[in-house]
Amino acid sequence: MIDVFIRAAATWTAERGAPRAELIPAAMRRRCSLATRLVAEVTGELVGAGMPLARAAIVHGTAFGEIATTAELLDMMRDGDGALSPLRFATSVHNTATGQLAIAQGHTGRSTTLCAGEQTVAAAWLEAQAWLASGASDVLLVVADEPMPAQLHPHHDGLAVALWLTAEVAPGPRAVARWQAPRRDVPAAAAVPAPLRSNPVRWAWSIVEALGSATCVRLEPDDVRGCASSLELRPPAD
Repeated sequence: MIDVFIRAAATWTAERGAPRAELIPAAMRRRCSLATRLVAEVTGELVGAGMPLARAAIVHGTAFGEIATTAELLDMMRDGDGALSPLRFATSVHNTATGQLAIAQGHTGRSTTLCAGEQTVAAAWLEAQAWLASGASDVLLVVADEPMPAQLHPHHDGLAVALWLTAEVAPGPRAVARWQAPRRDVPAAAAVPAPLRSNPVRWAWSIVEALGSATCVRLEPDDVRGCASSLELRPPAD
């Protein structure tokens, strides 16, 4: 496995207040879901840190995608005449966030959105690493899930995490990471704030918290064999 350099990281939690999502123009932003604005918010922080979004490949991981929009559409089908809002329908797909971001920023590079339940962070990391191994110079790895609608359980706060990844040593990386294949002896996950404990992308929160230290970070819960994948993190060499 290749070493991956984490150049910068950004996290959004509810304590920070409403995301500004300034990468998306105000006229578009007013029609965007919270899920889309979360992705734009943390991506904007990395752009501010110097990430070249125009040439970066984008890997977006989300377990539930535009779940609040989907719930709205179901309410329309149940309570109204069955007619659906064309705008809501068009923005109910899993890749809405990166599509809106690409339109707003003129991004025409590689982009993919994937979902894998509680394994979303692990799957997204592997996808991003594969792109780096195949020649991408910069990868934006962004994972996000908004709060669950009131009708669905379990409830959790929204969370978004963005990582600027490269395969080449560059000035000032925050950490060096190496993916570890699933095994049985992965340490328990770091404690996350109570409102995030049911959020399926909470594993990314632990990555950011561990930056700057030499440690092993779990990326997913144990599977049926009692195995889980992880990241080996270490500080960059002086």
